[in-house]
Amino acid sequence: MATQLNPPEDASHDFYSYYRFNPSRDTPDSARNTLLVVGALIAAATFQAGINPPGGVWQDKTTVDGETTHPGKAILGSKKAAFTVFLFCNTLAFSSSLQMITCLVIGCPFSFEVLTAIYSMSFTYGFSITAVEPPGAVKSGYIAIAFLLPYAVRLSHQILKKYKKRG
Repeated sequence: MATQLNPPEDASHDFYSYYRFNPSRDTPDSARNTLLVVGALIAAATFQAGINPPGGVWQDKTTVDGETTHPGKAILGSKKAAFTVFLFCNTLAFSSSLQMITCLVIGCPFSFEVLTAIYSMSFTYGFSITAVEPPGAVKSGYIAIAFLLPYAVRLSHQILKKYKKRG
């Protein structure tokens, strides 16, 4: 059983260090559950932001600043740089949260079903952002990089750890 420490009397003093993970106080199971909840919340928020981008979508076909808008396409997409940054960051957060959930559920009961749901949700996210993206607004390579980056970083980290152990 984990020892419970009293919260600091002065919340402005040592507040953050009290709530950080402490192996002598917190169980790995508790940390894992916290990370799963945080990962699921991030995945849900970023999925929603991807399929319903800020500013919404055009309702009608009209002309704005000499360009024809497309119904159902993101209004933010008319500002290509801003939309690219938004989609890159949103996809990076979405992918990072899914990668974290994947690492935490492998080996657990029903992990196959959870992983199937995660992969399905990834494809759904990709198709959804493609559906709301105005033609030519974002280069798909940027989104692919954002989606694969967390997996590449984790894989590189694992390879470096193995390499260091040998050396």
